[in-house]
Amino acid sequence: MSGRFATTTKDIGLLKQLYDDGQLQISAEFQRNAIWPRPAKSFLIDTILTDNPIPVLYFQKGISAQTRRVEYTVVDGQQRLNAVFQYLENRFALTESDPSSPWYRKRWKNLDDEHRLQILSYDFVIQELVGYSSSHIRDMFKRMNRYVVALNPQELRHATEDGAFKRLVESIGKWPFWTDNGIVTRQAANRMKNDELVAELLILLSEGPQDKKESVDLYYDSFRHDFPQGPELETQLASVLNEIQAALPDLKKSLLRRPANIYALIGAMNELQSEEEQLPPTAILGQRISDFNEELAASEDERTPRASRYFVAQSRQTDNIRPRRARIDELKHVILNRG
Repeated sequence: MSGRFATTTKDIGLLKQLYDDGQLQISAEFQRNAIWPRPAKSFLIDTILTDNPIPVLYFQKGISAQTRRVEYTVVDGQQRLNAVFQYLENRFALTESDPSSPWYRKRWKNLDDEHRLQILSYDFVIQELVGYSSSHIRDMFKRMNRYVVALNPQELRHATEDGAFKRLVESIGKWPFWTDNGIVTRQAANRMKNDELVAELLILLSEGPQDKKESVDLYYDSFRHDFPQGPELETQLASVLNEIQAALPDLKKSLLRRPANIYALIGAMNELQSEEEQLPPTAILGQRISDFNEELAASEDERTPRASRYFVAQSRQTDNIRPRRARIDELKHVILNRG
């Protein structure tokens, strides 16, 4: 069956009912996380209440194999629908409206019946897509967002790529380690920066430091069908992270928690183990790394030579091979207490 599409409208009341009944899936697996800040959500509701138009939404329409009911998957419009449904759940107030408006700073529960009905009756224009393959839908999403500042490289990979390497990356990206230790902020995690770091780390453990610009896309493309190294690399990464966590219980307060530095630390520890070097006991390892963190935190005229060398490498492009190699080598010396 070839794909076709039709333009229709659905009011917010019906969309909320479909969502509550499980017939509307907002977060398609290729979409990014919800990232709109509250002012943007508030402004959207104000746009509805002032009866201004909102860009068209795109839904994929199908039949559920389990319930035999019509189901919709949001291809484009996730952020707008999330904002609307969150407002109906009293999760934010209308701070971006004109102070003279009757709904200014009000939550859903505080609106009068007239303005509630106005929101529930607001029609979204929707393009319903029927009969398109998953790959075609991905291509549509990519084209819709290609030239909007919305998508960073990792979000584009998430939206347009599929396969074994991607699934492993996104599974490890959900580990609490990344946000609990401040390596990736929760806001950055919403932009999938944790997944991008995980992809780089898996490549690091597999092949040593690489140029991110070339290697990440290559791995996504090369390991669509199978990634045989995956289970071994996942175990290897978990082991190194557990050792770092044990040695540095206050990692969240350390300069070494930053993505470029944690990349170098993981690379250094992994290489030393591959070279069959004996890592120091956990307490000593933690003390040496903590001492080096103090050296990095010192003012420029008080830095030790090794901290100065590391700082120079740190200040260069953090995702190129040469500065990555320099940081890893310096941390190997720190761990072994050499130089």
